[in-house]
Amino acid sequence: MTEMGWLEIIGWMVAAVVKFLVTPTAMVAAGVPWYEVWIVSTLGAAAGVAMFWNFGKWLFSWWEGMRGPRNERGKKVFTPSRRRFVNLKNRAGLVGLMAVSGLISVPVATMLAAKYFRDAPFAMARMMLAYGLWAGWLTFISVWVKSLAA
Repeated sequence: MTEMGWLEIIGWMVAAVVKFLVTPTAMVAAGVPWYEVWIVSTLGAAAGVAMFWNFGKWLFSWWEGMRGPRNERGKKVFTPSRRRFVNLKNRAGLVGLMAVSGLISVPVATMLAAKYFRDAPFAMARMMLAYGLWAGWLTFISVWVKSLAA
């Protein structure tokens, strides 16, 4: 992290949380070395996962508390779209969410994981790992494309 100042690092980390898919490419285009791109993108996404994981757990617990116990709300209605979503969630699981996490934003993927997979062992750490792998892959692709253009 020799070339960037702390303010720039924090800015890139925030960008990794907000727009993870484009942050490594923007960093490579800005001339940041590949190893710094990977480290900063991974740390930014990991910080976002930690923040939104806890926020998501709190939000969904609060929402359930506001709505009251399930038996007081009546029978759960299963529409065709809900049934498809449940089937997809059950088939793909946390691994499927990890596989597409780089394509959707850090807050959305993390809150989905916090809602549906919070009891899975090491789920938060696995989401952080997924973003680290995505950051590596996006950094590699960005550096490769930049080298072709040079």
